[in-house]
Amino acid sequence: MFIVGPYLFTGDELDAYLKDRKAEALASARDGMARGGGARPGAEIVRSVYDRFRIPETRMHVDRAHFVEERPLNDEECEAIAVRDEDRATYKAVTIAVPYSGDTHLFTCRPTIYSANQPQAEVRDGALFITWFLAEVEEFQLENNFKRTIALIERTLEVSQWQAMACNQDMMEALKTEVMGRAGAGG
Repeated sequence: MFIVGPYLFTGDELDAYLKDRKAEALASARDGMARGGGARPGAEIVRSVYDRFRIPETRMHVDRAHFVEERPLNDEECEAIAVRDEDRATYKAVTIAVPYSGDTHLFTCRPTIYSANQPQAEVRDGALFITWFLAEVEEFQLENNFKRTIALIERTLEVSQWQAMACNQDMMEALKTEVMGRAGAGG
């Protein structure tokens, strides 16, 4: 049995994405203050900007996972896993979608604590699409492989979520300092 698809958690560094997000929030707060936002209470400005730029809690909804597709392997796929011609009819691709909510970047960016054993799935349309190539005789193993893959994704997502929570706290403090500092200095 082979899991296929892009590797999760292997893109740009998550810290870089979070730093950019915080910078966007601060720039938005400055811009809002410059355009007369000073007439609004500082706490209201901070909350408004924070709500727009904070990283939402990101989670998979495994309870809503569903079967998407079962199909025969194509020539390229058979070649990739070295399926003999006489065995070709016994192999197939099975895809299961696991919906998620939150920020896609927490699945695609590389967290600070990184493992060489990264799960594979395609992230699109609000779901993780997990595909396995397997022989008919391996079907009984699919449920266990699904559970192991979900557990690996959840462990890595937890690390990413910790980084996002720290960023959110830092963003809130930076916004308070920016907005309250400017308001206290007369705009």
